[in-house]
Amino acid sequence: MDTITILIKIGFSIVAGILAGFSVVYTFNRIPAQWLCDYNQKPDREMWGVRMKERPWNAVFILVFTAASLKLLEQGVLYTIPGMATLWLLLQIGIADRKYGIIPDQFVIALAVTAFGFIPFHGSYQSQLIGALIGGGSLLLMGMIGKLLFRKETMGFGDVKLFAAIGLLFGLKGVVIILIFTVFSSAFIFAIGLLTGKMKAGDEQPLGPFIAASASLYILFRPEILVMADFYMAY
Repeated sequence: MDTITILIKIGFSIVAGILAGFSVVYTFNRIPAQWLCDYNQKPDREMWGVRMKERPWNAVFILVFTAASLKLLEQGVLYTIPGMATLWLLLQIGIADRKYGIIPDQFVIALAVTAFGFIPFHGSYQSQLIGALIGGGSLLLMGMIGKLLFRKETMGFGDVKLFAAIGLLFGLKGVVIILIFTVFSSAFIFAIGLLTGKMKAGDEQPLGPFIAASASLYILFRPEILVMADFYMAY
């Protein structure tokens, strides 16, 4: 790779990082408060005004998206554009669910739309459609089993819709890998919370941030993860 190409990629990533990083906080503070509520609820007072401070989050997100853009460019510009859009939406979803316990439908719909940008990397749209069915269906089944075992809702329907959108983005293999990452990461954090006394056995934690983080990890390291998956499947 020549010096000019490297400089162009660095310049592109810095610009993309600044635009994406600044817009995260700006957008989250200005989306309608109703987006952050269930259908039958009215917004709380804390949902209006400043929901997230610009400092230090603007700087943090700019650095994160600049680094993400540099990593995504290893897979080409055609992968970077939908990849950056997907990472931006996943971050919004993770923040909303962590802060307010809700996954806005509007972001999930936008996430599903970005799936069109990933069609060339699947060879056909069939894998993506199967992935959507498996992704949404697996979370729905887990929620039904949890309700039978614990006599209460253990899986929000927002999580089901989010996983269906992720399946549409990454196809069957991708959604299975992301599901495994999500289950193990959420279980690990929950176990740490129990051991440190910060959580109790009956406590609930939003799954959206774990789904968003697992999907982001897959987007950034997709080639490496697929190689590892194929290696373990071979044995």
